[in-house]
Amino acid sequence: MVSMPGRCHILLGGALVAFALGVAACGPSATAGPDAYPVPRATVTGRVWVPGQGPGQVPDGQEIPVFGAEVYLSVDRPEPIPDHVYCQRCADAPPQAIYSDHDGSFELGPYPAGTYWLVIQKGQFRLEQQVTLDLGELRLDAAATTLPSVHDPDHGAYVPRMAIALGTNDNIEDVLGKLGLGAYDPTTFTFAGPGGEVDVYDNGYALPGSMGTVTDLFTDLDQMRRYHLILLPCSTQTTAVSVLTDQAVLANIRRYVAEGGRLYVTDWSGEAIDRPFPPQLELGDVGADSVGTYDPATFTGTLTEVGTADGERYDAADAEVVDDDLAAWLGLQLGPTPDSPTPQVYDPASFLASDNWNWIRGLGTVETGVDEQGAPVEDVPKPWVVGSGPATGGVKQPLTVTFEPAGCGRVMYSTYQTANGHHPGLYPQERVLLFLIMEIGVCSNPPVVN
Repeated sequence: MVSMPGRCHILLGGALVAFALGVAACGPSATAGPDAYPVPRATVTGRVWVPGQGPGQVPDGQEIPVFGAEVYLSVDRPEPIPDHVYCQRCADAPPQAIYSDHDGSFELGPYPAGTYWLVIQKGQFRLEQQVTLDLGELRLDAAATTLPSVHDPDHGAYVPRMAIALGTNDNIEDVLGKLGLGAYDPTTFTFAGPGGEVDVYDNGYALPGSMGTVTDLFTDLDQMRRYHLILLPCSTQTTAVSVLTDQAVLANIRRYVAEGGRLYVTDWSGEAIDRPFPPQLELGDVGADSVGTYDPATFTGTLTEVGTADGERYDAADAEVVDDDLAAWLGLQLGPTPDSPTPQVYDPASFLASDNWNWIRGLGTVETGVDEQGAPVEDVPKPWVVGSGPATGGVKQPLTVTFEPAGCGRVMYSTYQTANGHHPGLYPQERVLLFLIMEIGVCSNPPVVN
């Protein structure tokens, strides 16, 4: 429990929305006028940090804040996060919640003095703790505001359930390790094994602690439903590509996303999103793009062209963040780059996004349902990072995109690999994808499906 020194503690006896009604007065006579002894009020301030990347966990200055974390005080402890895929609707957010700024900072209050549950949440990462407020300001240190790396709901720590289809070339597990989701040093990452924060599905080779192959995962919808987030780094397709023309498998992926699941996919694993949702993205390299349709109500569809998602390697030396919030967040940070281990301030308008293995020629708008008035709702894929390469003729094209198919979930696709070899710290492109891993987990407002 975090507490603040003061002259007295005043506990709430009523609901959060009726603070003044449940407060017992501190001071002398209850017969004094109503304004003689005003109710003590307090504020709560702090900064939210990425798991494993807060002050004291990384070199000074290289900490990573969390933008858009939901922060609120409640008399009652919140309901637990479901341990399986679910639909988190924005309409269900507490009305008193505020959201952390680009540097992770927040300020709550003023609130009447008392004991509350302080809740800090981004997607399915959540930290719950009780705080006692007195008159003045309660400044929380990093230990109280860094999101957890270990799933321990009994002690107020939630981490999303994740499955990673371990790739052969893209070391997203290194980033997860640097968040504390497993044991990591600059050359080795070790998963906790079944029952830990991350379950591993292999590419067909014997991996200690593996839950099976990627095909095992895709062909079992109930198994997919165990996870809030499924990560498919390059090149998962070496074992899964053969089943990604099976209509039942494509329907599993569509249904998983519709029920609130999140998919994270990079470069040569793009079949896992290009075939279930062919209209959303047009992949640029020859033979890479799938063409077809799907029905968001029945989860069926037709593939008229089956792409491989495979392309040629290039570096985008002119990568640019085109989302204002992501740009503001990244521009406040410093750290190493693929060119230099010496920390430097990141420029979101121009940085190196290395190891791209495809490019996105175009984005397609797709009708996903209707709103409460019966008007059509369209999903417009959102580019976050753009850049150029040899095949684009020097024109910047989307490198990192998210979209929201029919239902309650989200999909992220990046043409570049997450982690390029083992190295200390996180490069700009790794921080961008970390931002989006957390961002695609936040609430949504799904339309009514036709």
